[in-house]
Amino acid sequence: MRTALALALAVALAPAARADEPVTLKWNLKEGETLFAKTVSDMDMTMGLLGNDVEVKMKMTGVQRFKVLSVKQGETKIEMTLLAMEMKMDAAGMELPGIGDLNDKVKGAAVTAVLNDEFEVTKLEGRKKFIEKIAGDDKMALQMMEAQFSEVALGQMFTQVFAFAPKKPIKVGESWTRTDKAPAAGLGEVEVKQKIKLDSVKGDMAKLTIDADMKFKQGDGKFPGLPEGVKISKFDMKADKFTGTATFDTKLGRLTENKQNMSMTGSMSMSFAGQDVDVKMKIKGTTTATVSDKNPITD
Repeated sequence: MRTALALALAVALAPAARADEPVTLKWNLKEGETLFAKTVSDMDMTMGLLGNDVEVKMKMTGVQRFKVLSVKQGETKIEMTLLAMEMKMDAAGMELPGIGDLNDKVKGAAVTAVLNDEFEVTKLEGRKKFIEKIAGDDKMALQMMEAQFSEVALGQMFTQVFAFAPKKPIKVGESWTRTDKAPAAGLGEVEVKQKIKLDSVKGDMAKLTIDADMKFKQGDGKFPGLPEGVKISKFDMKADKFTGTATFDTKLGRLTENKQNMSMTGSMSMSFAGQDVDVKMKIKGTTTATVSDKNPITD
């Protein structure tokens, strides 16, 4: 009877004991390994312009291939190749032109990043060819891609996948913070401060919850693609909500899913010939990213 009681107590207490142990949330990358990331983003935007509201809906689906070229102490080299990027946009019931061939333009564009032991980007290789592959011979498109895919922005495409983890093992209920800065599509700079909490661990799967604060810093107003003489004289946005969840496979040593839910409000003013046109904006968006060793396009 005592043996059975002791065994029952051991079984009952075992999960609590394991939950109290620190968990390592760090990527375990191997040379030659290939992983795929699929990202699906949905955005609903309302723009108030001259007393009228314009509804814009956008859905973007992208697939990236990450190939680990080498793994050394203090240096991991990873090549990222865009395999697909499809965008559907509807504004006031009408499809907007110029986005239908986006997938053909980006397919095969590749850039290589060198990451340190904290999986932070220290160097980019091939950025010029990456941009030229997407822009082609279009000079205006080249200017827009230069702004859209700056070194910082391209680096974020790596760090958002690999560099989110804490620097040391962490227990359930504990949290850590990270701050990222990146260009906001030529409109200025966005700073995202995240608080990430280890919510629970079941088997090999660690569940994380994310709360973040997003702030924008206005740029010089020279947004690529605007007609000559037109500039952004004001850009004021704030995130009313920025939350998310993530799942990390501790056995495989990699992130498997990341979901984000965001809503923003603000305004923008466009200036031309001394006149300002104010645009009020409300944006709601969701993004889901999944990471796997299977190609989501073919497998």
